[in-house]
Amino acid sequence: MGLKNIEKAQVLRLGDEVEYQPGQIVSKTLAQNRALSMTLFAFEQDEEISTHTADGDALVTVLDGTGRFTIDGDTLTVVEVVKL
Repeated sequence: MGLKNIEKAQVLRLGDEVEYQPGQIVSKTLAQNRALSMTLFAFEQDEEISTHTADGDALVTVLDGTGRFTIDGDTLTVVEVVKL
């Protein structure tokens, strides 16, 4: 199935799976196979990754704070998920 760094049949709080590190971007791959790559990232404020391309579709969920994403020249601002 391609699970990495997590146990099967375990409830995860995604926000607890990676921690912010000063001046760094921290990542943790949760699943990876030919059809899916699922990676968590923790970006310290004002950190960014370089422009890149992806082989498939991407889904972004912001768990804390605000993220700015540029797709085909358009910049989108995404805020954290509303907790009910």
